Amino acid sequence: MHLQNRPPTIPRAGFTLLELIGVMAVIAILAAAVLPGAIDLIRTQRAVKEGEVLPKIAEALKRGMLREQIFPVYENDADELTDDNDAYWWNLAARHGGGSANELRYPLGIRAGSTATRKLYFAEANWGDDSFDGFIGNGTPFNYITDVGPAKSSENAVNGWVYPNNPTELRLLLISTTNPDLPLPDTLNEQHFNNFWEDWAVDSNGDPAIGTWSSYGFGGNEWEGRAAELNVQRIDLRDWLCTVVIENRRAIEEASGTEFNDASAQKTGTLLDDVWDLGTVYAYTSNQVGSEIILQLEEVFDNSDPTAIYTYAEIKNVVLTRRGRIAKEAVVPEDTVITIEVRGNKTVQTGTPPAPTTSPAAATITLNLTNLAPVALIRPNNANIDLFDFENDPATIENRYFLLNQELLLKEPWNQNVVGNFFITENFSTLRFDGLEWHY
Repeated sequence: MHLQNRPPTIPRAGFTLLELIGVMAVIAILAAAVLPGAIDLIRTQRAVKEGEVLPKIAEALKRGMLREQIFPVYENDADELTDDNDAYWWNLAARHGGGSANELRYPLGIRAGSTATRKLYFAEANWGDDSFDGFIGNGTPFNYITDVGPAKSSENAVNGWVYPNNPTELRLLLISTTNPDLPLPDTLNEQHFNNFWEDWAVDSNGDPAIGTWSSYGFGGNEWEGRAAELNVQRIDLRDWLCTVVIENRRAIEEASGTEFNDASAQKTGTLLDDVWDLGTVYAYTSNQVGSEIILQLEEVFDNSDPTAIYTYAEIKNVVLTRRGRIAKEAVVPEDTVITIEVRGNKTVQTGTPPAPTTSPAAATITLNLTNLAPVALIRPNNANIDLFDFENDPATIENRYFLLNQELLLKEPWNQNVVGNFFITENFSTLRFDGLEWHY
């Protein structure tokens, strides 16, 4: 056979099984060396991105609360539908520039509907005396409480954005892991919340810089060395609040004077409807500043002896013509006594034969006090809210906290007439009722 008659040689176009096994072994070795670093790089990039995103989410959430004046529903359950409630924190933030609800609720790389890796925690109302629970509706325009989340009760009276002293419970924590394999608790107790708020930092070994994982309510075995993957954003709502120092003193009720002829009126000494020595009787007020009274007398004579030289006076009326202020109010209002005092002499015939005997006489009537001057928070498109603690409260000076540009309605205590409105335009302002009028 001639060479030119041989079939052409076909080049080999594949790998032998042995070669494939070798290549796969090399890939496996390289993957084992590179993959952990790649995973760490992905996690680091996610954590860095999350650190940039959380402050923006917090600002969007704060804008939503301020503009809509609602407090988000406390909800961290991953099974809840994203659009199930407009008051869920992710929906509230989405309406005010935070992005879509899914983007807000699930960080980059986390599948929607999977384990929630971004959660919002509240400082609870039952952690201290100065709480927001009785004043802010949960997911409502602060007009009622819904039974959602811990420490919420529909029995609490809601009074709007009004706070006692130092409302430390107006704090929220937005915490994210970016990794579903690191679970976040649904709630934080007071100790864990405060540890995050006050102490959270990452140590060089990847654990909390202060305390242990149990100090924050997290499992140490799962989280050991991975603190850098935990992003914590503090949201302090107290910087919204404006302090209003409210001085509210009770007023004196009008006195017509007819109280002196009332047998049930409180009296001491001799009854007023007896006759007094004309020229000796007078009246004055006690524990009052600026009050004016008129003592109305009628001259009478001793009918038993028309020739007698004694001229008497009978008190027909005592009129409080100008209502003053209380000079001093006791810590317990019931201990505050304000009176009109009548003093003078009375002459009677005593002995045998009768002879005139003159002795000092006195009569007292206690005036009544009104309740404290009414103050109400004006709410848009809803009923006004009477401020709590301003009905017969012994404290005359109190600090209250409101939002900027809120408006208070002021009334008189004796007839409930509207006096005017007080606009909150500064971080610190004063409002005073001195017992006669409002000063603002």
